[in-house]
Amino acid sequence: MGTTWFKESKYAWIGLGSLWIIGFIGALTRFIMAYFQVQISEDLGISRGFISMAWSTNLLIAALCAPLGGWLVDRYGPRKIMLVSAVIGILGTGTVVLGHHAIVFFIGYGVISGFVGLGTSTTYMLVFEWFQHHRAKATALLASASSVGLAVSTPIFVSSSWLTWKDAFLASFVLGIIVTLPVIWFGIKGTGPKGNKAKKVEDQESTKAISKGISAHLPIFIVVACALFTCGFNMGTVEMNLVAIHQLASVSPSMIALSMSVLGILEIIGSLMFGYFLDRVNKLVMMTILYGIRIMGFAFLFMHVGWSPVLFAIAFGITYLSAIPGGLLIVNEFANGKGKQTGFLLLFHQGGGILGALIGGVSFDYFSNYQVLIGVDVFICMLVTLGYFFLYTTRKRSFRLQNMKASA
Repeated sequence: MGTTWFKESKYAWIGLGSLWIIGFIGALTRFIMAYFQVQISEDLGISRGFISMAWSTNLLIAALCAPLGGWLVDRYGPRKIMLVSAVIGILGTGTVVLGHHAIVFFIGYGVISGFVGLGTSTTYMLVFEWFQHHRAKATALLASASSVGLAVSTPIFVSSSWLTWKDAFLASFVLGIIVTLPVIWFGIKGTGPKGNKAKKVEDQESTKAISKGISAHLPIFIVVACALFTCGFNMGTVEMNLVAIHQLASVSPSMIALSMSVLGILEIIGSLMFGYFLDRVNKLVMMTILYGIRIMGFAFLFMHVGWSPVLFAIAFGITYLSAIPGGLLIVNEFANGKGKQTGFLLLFHQGGGILGALIGGVSFDYFSNYQVLIGVDVFICMLVTLGYFFLYTTRKRSFRLQNMKASA
């Protein structure tokens, strides 16, 4: 098995390493919003609903930018779009760092940082372009960067009580300048657009191929789009409200810190595990199992038993980073994955994140708890699990009928 790794080009692994470093640094923002929501609320004198609105605005802008970013990637190449996205991210975190006001926080995080969504599809397009034999494993390794970042950030900030959310934003700002920009500039191969005439012909052929693929495999696109929406909704629940859910259930700070670390570690293990099997086992089966595990995770979270935080972290962590790559890999098997297509599908993911964050805030304001939010997570995960299982059974039946006709 070891020799198969060398089927990929040397640059593919170098490029993947560069993307991993970028993802590791990007995990800081994820950690800030997951851990410091209460502190941000107290320091800036704003409600959790206001923070949810900033989060949702960020996701809305990112969602609207995803298809546009995919089109720009097809036209100008991923490296240029990644640089633009990184500069926008630095401007966003810098705005938050330089100001200490609710409006400044909203503009910096909610508005400016939302335009980072222009680069959403770049990493997936680069991995699909670089790798032919190990796409699932490559996406799993890439996804692990965020988890390692979370696992490293959590004990540092929890054990150092003097570090605040402002310090975390400052670290993200500085690292963006001195690490992210140079890594993109020197570590990402500049795959630019082809000549205008060739590009026009390619775009026309790509559009025809994608349209044909969508019409021929519409159920797959519908299920994957719904799955990405559900994954986004789950993300909105976890990234925005998980610590608040535990705090409301009177979970001790040490247990919260333990569960966050377990979440980060299990995300790494889960991404590598699912990445390995997605290259070898039927992808529809693996995605059915993935969302089935999520159902159990949110059920543990809903019950609020003694070890619910850790049990949820284990179940959700195993599945967290593989839902998007798995869905995109399934679609990529039936239509050539272009930036526009990937961006369109990621739009559903961002839309789910927006609703997840908003419903979390509304749920707390009206019911003083998050039970309705968690219940919605369980329900939509059940629908997606059934959707992927339905696709597997119908395609298996169709394949069997084709073989019977061929042998007749």
